[in-house]
Amino acid sequence: MMLTARHKDLAGRWLQPLAAAAARAGVPPSAITVGCPLLMAAACAWYVRTSQTPAFCIIALLIGLLDVLDGPVARAAGKVSRAGAYLDAMCDRYVDIMVVIAAAYVTGYWLLCAVVLAGALLVSYAKARAAMEVSVSNREWPDLMERIERSLLFLAGLAAGALLPWRPLGRDLFWWTLLALCVLIHATVLQRLLRALRYISERSPRR
Repeated sequence: MMLTARHKDLAGRWLQPLAAAAARAGVPPSAITVGCPLLMAAACAWYVRTSQTPAFCIIALLIGLLDVLDGPVARAAGKVSRAGAYLDAMCDRYVDIMVVIAAAYVTGYWLLCAVVLAGALLVSYAKARAAMEVSVSNREWPDLMERIERSLLFLAGLAAGALLPWRPLGRDLFWWTLLALCVLIHATVLQRLLRALRYISERSPRR
């Protein structure tokens, strides 16, 4: 089980005091959910204009940390809902798309970024589509490259490519990071595909 599944509960406990304070202050969880992609859109627009990669990576990481807060705030305020979970998932996809496109624009690595983005969206779709066929739990999907792992590796590679002069075989470290992500993410798609087929086969009503 990777970072997303293993440490989600731990992160929730760490954020509980801040979440409780936000709930007492009347901060709507949906404001955090919708605010994060808006903040990321502004950050990506700034990045495309300035090409300040290290600063962008720090800003994107901070927005990502804020994005984790909406769930704990919803629980602290007693406002957990299916609509909120759905909105959060949709906003997360927009954030992923904006960050990858901004990095592709600045670095010029359009093809590799497109393959990474396609894989990231397919990882999410594989679980969502399986849930339309049979009942599944989020804890049943402890996969290789979940969203937190993908985001951290992507931002780390983007920063390393800008800060470190090392260029193995003439390619900067972000190029190699993208190549590794292409392999790992699409391996995760295959992992989820096979698991989904097994769940569907085992849990579908017998006719």
